[in-house]
Amino acid sequence: VKVWGAVVPWLNKMASSAYNGESCFGLFACFPCNPGPEDLPVEEDDHSLLERFKGRLVDGIKVTKFSKKAPPALMTMTLDEEGRNIKFDGGEEDPECEDVPVTELGVRRATDPDPEVKHFAGSKVLRDNLDPSQAMKAFILEGPNKRTINLKVEEESDADKIIYGYKLLIKEGKGGL
Repeated sequence: VKVWGAVVPWLNKMASSAYNGESCFGLFACFPCNPGPEDLPVEEDDHSLLERFKGRLVDGIKVTKFSKKAPPALMTMTLDEEGRNIKFDGGEEDPECEDVPVTELGVRRATDPDPEVKHFAGSKVLRDNLDPSQAMKAFILEGPNKRTINLKVEEESDADKIIYGYKLLIKEGKGGL
């Protein structure tokens, strides 16, 4: 009981200082003491998300590309100035890395079913080259003539943004956004 008698007043002091605008510490260090509008999440519509994604693509997004015959390669994925083709800087010798028109592009997660082998996820290339713990960082771009481009980024959150950005870009390219 004496321990709680010592801890509770200290906790009460921390809690009261957090609500009085004083600096936080201890249990309250992970949370804003006086949250303001800048601390709240901002929701964006699809058009602004698409524009931001296009900007990232024009600047270039670093990806690791996996191939059937070559070792994993670091490349930069870009969108041309007209916004019509996806390009891969660093993959000039790789036939899978030829420019892909946005209108002929598809995208899927590495955790989505493989259209070639329904009871497996991703693609054969990713299953052969990627540890399953990394699957949430990977995705597949599908081009014309069953061409697949197997890619991975550094963070799962980046993969989510890129996949959603591609879905919006493809939708816009087909006149649906």
